[in-house]
Amino acid sequence: MELLLDDKKGGKPVVWVNAFQVKQGKLDEFMRIQSEELRSFAEQDTVNGALGSRLLRASHRDRAIAIALFESVEAHQSWLKQADFSAHYDKIKDLIEGAEGDYYTVEAAYGATVE
Repeated sequence: MELLLDDKKGGKPVVWVNAFQVKQGKLDEFMRIQSEELRSFAEQDTVNGALGSRLLRASHRDRAIAIALFESVEAHQSWLKQADFSAHYDKIKDLIEGAEGDYYTVEAAYGATVE
């Protein structure tokens, strides 16, 4: 993955990674809701500075990871301020044990992206 961006906000591209510990037996429902939310964001196309995202499911554990690439930390934080996550959180709060998110930068990459 090669990132060639002219970020007008002065930041550099970042990846927001949110790791979810899902309650036992709730992973299918969690993935369905998260997938619907991801499709909704993609269809709205109103997230300035968003470059793409992926939702990953663990093969053998009740875990999922949501990954979103933004032009900058500022772009992600601006989106957080304008988005109302309360309705979405209400849908998933009883399905998860917890979640942890953080910003990452791409330091090295090899090969194609997963579609």
